[in-house]
Amino acid sequence: MKFEAFDSRLSQMLRAMPAATIAELTDGMIAWWNGARVVYAWVGDDAHDEAHPAARELDLADDWGQFHDWLAAWIDEPRFSVRPEPLGVGRDTE
Repeated sequence: MKFEAFDSRLSQMLRAMPAATIAELTDGMIAWWNGARVVYAWVGDDAHDEAHPAARELDLADDWGQFHDWLAAWIDEPRFSVRPEPLGVGRDTE
């Protein structure tokens, strides 16, 4: 699977879900629909705190080769969660 196909399928899934839905791609990588595109980001102890959830955005297209096998399998058995507040990265960007 190429990145563009993965991104397109994930985009369709996220657009069909409530706005606060987060795709739990790996233990530390998430994605969400910001109204214009899918935003991919790292989260973890160094990326956010409980009082102010945030994430460090990443360009998954550039790193696709590193995560291809994992995410190609994920798309067949996706995991999602809901965040009560939007994350601080990429909310208002295109």
